[in-house]
Amino acid sequence: MEIFDQRKTRFVIVPRSLVTDQGVTYRDKAVYMALCLYANNTTKQARPSTQTIADVVGCSRRSIFESLKRLEDCGYVKRKTRRARNGNQLANTYYLLDK
Repeated sequence: MEIFDQRKTRFVIVPRSLVTDQGVTYRDKAVYMALCLYANNTTKQARPSTQTIADVVGCSRRSIFESLKRLEDCGYVKRKTRRARNGNQLANTYYLLDK
């Protein structure tokens, strides 16, 4: 049986393992979904700022930092720090990992 997606709006797909993981909070799951909004479907890389994620999720940047740390510790996300040539920090690159 083949399923055809007839939706016209954009959507995100999250791994079942994340949805059922009792070790992450609902906010962590929302942060992961926000990362999915900005991820490249081929490379699985996303580069939104923490403020952008906070705006999407509707919580503070501090909460975003906590959720990103938990997602990284649980193996759902890998974070890579980026810097400009002058040393200023740019938005991190987040890799969505298969788990």
